[in-house]
Amino acid sequence: MITSRKLLTSEIPTLSALDEPLSALDLMDQFHISQLPVLENGKLLGLITEENLMDLESLQGDPAGLPLTRAHVLPETHILDILKLASEHRLSIIPVVDAENNYMGSIRLQDLVEQITQMQGANQRGGIIVLEMWERDYSMQQISRIIEENNAKILSTSVSPGEDGKIEINIKINQPDLNAIVSSFERFGYQVKATFQEMVYTEELRKRYDELMRILNI
Repeated sequence: MITSRKLLTSEIPTLSALDEPLSALDLMDQFHISQLPVLENGKLLGLITEENLMDLESLQGDPAGLPLTRAHVLPETHILDILKLASEHRLSIIPVVDAENNYMGSIRLQDLVEQITQMQGANQRGGIIVLEMWERDYSMQQISRIIEENNAKILSTSVSPGEDGKIEINIKINQPDLNAIVSSFERFGYQVKATFQEMVYTEELRKRYDELMRILNI
């Protein structure tokens, strides 16, 4: 299981009330990030953005008055919950704190996405089959049996909303030739919505990665 503790790094610089906005902007430029953690006595106050720094003459003053994003994770937060938080707050880094709000380090969004890519088996040879069905018809046991009977193995799966209230099952399989598996699914009455051979899937993954970076303003 991958949690915050395994992803955090201490290389991301932090700010305090004594730092000047121009120096903070230089750090953001140097580390290619758009937020930095602001600390007080080792505890996280929040994240300040590049845009907000440009409007400040100084960080000094009442910390409660700073335009900070209050977002962080605990050391044992699951990787998918980290990604959800990053997406909701459009973060380029995700601070990690302990139960007493002591700052432990941060997670780079790029490292987070790369780890999820590995979890999904995107770097392994194979192809993708997308099935569409009603939720009541979903049986991972039967899907696995059909794939294994074709001498293949599942590398990863994900379920997402489909059209007309149905769900889509995205299945990464360790074989690039999907024809026999697709025929088996169709023989058992499954609707195969799409297939992605290895080269096509790699290109599609890159497009999705670039789109995620754009959405999160990286």
